[in-house]
Amino acid sequence: MKIRDIILVLTAGLGLALILVAIVLLRGELSKLEIAQRLQTSNAVREQLLVASTALARERTDTFIQLAASASSENFGEPAAALRTHADQALARAIFELQGGKALLPRAAESMSGLVSAEERLIALRNQVDEAARNKDEQVRRAAASDWLAGVTALMDDLQAWRLDLLNDNRPTDPILAAEANIRAFVDILHGAVAFNEAIGVALLTSRGEARDEQVVTIERMVGRMNLAWQMIGNEVDLSLSEEVRAAVASARRIYFQTYDPVLLGLVNAAPNITTSTMIAAWTRTSEHSLDALGNLQNTVLKSSRERLDLIVSQAQRSGAIVTLVTVFGALAAVLILLVVRRRVINPIARISHAMERLADNDLSTPAPRAGRLDEVGVMTNALRTFKANAIKRQRTQRELAEVHQNLQRTYDQLRNDLEAAATIQMAMLPTPAIVRGVSHHGLYSPSSHIAGDTYNVVEHPDGGVGFFQIDVAGHGAAAALVSVAGQHTLSQAMLTRARETQIEDIVARINREWPENLPYFTTVLGEIDPAAPVGRIVQAGHPSPLLIRSEGNVEQIGSSGFPVGMLPQACYESIEFPFRAGDRLLIYSDGVVETESPSGDFYSESQLFDLVSAHVASATPELLVALQASLDAWRGSRELTDDVSVLIVERTKTRSNHAIH
Repeated sequence: MKIRDIILVLTAGLGLALILVAIVLLRGELSKLEIAQRLQTSNAVREQLLVASTALARERTDTFIQLAASASSENFGEPAAALRTHADQALARAIFELQGGKALLPRAAESMSGLVSAEERLIALRNQVDEAARNKDEQVRRAAASDWLAGVTALMDDLQAWRLDLLNDNRPTDPILAAEANIRAFVDILHGAVAFNEAIGVALLTSRGEARDEQVVTIERMVGRMNLAWQMIGNEVDLSLSEEVRAAVASARRIYFQTYDPVLLGLVNAAPNITTSTMIAAWTRTSEHSLDALGNLQNTVLKSSRERLDLIVSQAQRSGAIVTLVTVFGALAAVLILLVVRRRVINPIARISHAMERLADNDLSTPAPRAGRLDEVGVMTNALRTFKANAIKRQRTQRELAEVHQNLQRTYDQLRNDLEAAATIQMAMLPTPAIVRGVSHHGLYSPSSHIAGDTYNVVEHPDGGVGFFQIDVAGHGAAAALVSVAGQHTLSQAMLTRARETQIEDIVARINREWPENLPYFTTVLGEIDPAAPVGRIVQAGHPSPLLIRSEGNVEQIGSSGFPVGMLPQACYESIEFPFRAGDRLLIYSDGVVETESPSGDFYSESQLFDLVSAHVASATPELLVALQASLDAWRGSRELTDDVSVLIVERTKTRSNHAIH
């Protein structure tokens, strides 16, 4: 496939991709709009069901009080007529909203059938009440009042169940809408409970004996339910809700706990034989005051939810319109881009391509197209002309580069051989495992490249002492390796030739003073094992603190850093003396051990080294080093070493000998 064809395909593909993306975005916005409209419809239905439930609660209380507490049937039902009308209208509006939301709500038909059945049940209950109201027998009226209370309560429970079904089918993802929906549900529970308590409270004030005891239990159970509802409302209220909603919650809560709750508790605890019409009136006023506050809270939350849903629907409609315009303009832009690319890019490139093919066949007589433009196509035409002029020069340059490459390869091979030889010599300078004057030593050595800046040694002093050290030179490469060799030689000679009264800290201080300023500094741990006493001494110069492994299994860290050798000529050093009995071991390591990096870039760390040594205190030194090497390899995985790794372990054996360990 030619470039011009690829450009055409890519341009057309990009245009189609733009259109497809716009279509996908449009579908997403339409889906959001549908969800928002479904939530809006569901919210409208649930709002009317809530209004109906609230009206039924008021009607239930008013009717119950008239039947249970009034001995006259004159003008019965007139105070509740408005509440009946309000509840009927709310149910009718809920059915109307369900009728209009059949396409959006999956269970609209089922809910409509349930509401029609609820209307029929409500009419039957009202007829029973009206018939009982005409009866002069107080017992008959009280029985009818109880049946009415139970029947309407069951009907309200069904309305609440339908609201919850609608909420579960269309649960809002918006956190504020979800919180407001929960608050509305709990406020409905409170409203129903307060209205129920109003009726039960009147019955309580006019009852005696066992009936009163049962009513007290009922009220106490409702109090527990209301307190739980207030607790759940408190869990939903936060600063994300509007100030009006939070203020309405605070007002209703204050009225409930400061006015209604104390009166209710006083009603429960009041003596059964002191009921007066004044007490009944005071109780109903208190209940109505709390119901008004809860109604105001319910209306405030309903208004807030409606406004937020209207805003969400409006935003979804606006986003859908914007994406539709983007889709149309995207299609037009794709066609326009295709025409411009064909005329301004594809056809000129085809002419340039033909000339380049001829020149690639070494046809230097091929004429190059003339440059009549200042854009990239014109630049390409000029470049094609330059290509012809530079062809011979390029061939000559390629031959010269081939010769230079051969010379560099020979130089590289020689340098590699030199580095491998230097590495062999450096490895040969390390001491092999042995027992010297009752002190055994083993080492671990893993350079990060051919040659390393780490080294160590164990020397036997003529007076019977055993000296040891480990060096870590700053930096990497050949310079660090040469300095490590020089440092090993310097420390080895200093330990072998020192006078008996010369302290090891004086050796380090002298080498630090005499170290050339133009050489890199190095860190070290220099130590000696006293042949005549179970003690050891070390001097630490910027090196990691060694680990002392006791024969009984304890592991501790000794040392306190110090200045590296060659960094500060005036630095002073101090030696650290520690008990070193038979079976004790001293593990000295370079910082490359604890700074070994995992594939994710984490260090091996001193704590991990301490844990590994603690876990292998019972192992022999060779097995401990094998475990450490395996742990480091597992830690870094396929990652290359970024620093040299070296470990020296010296151990006072139980027998004194001087031979290699095989």
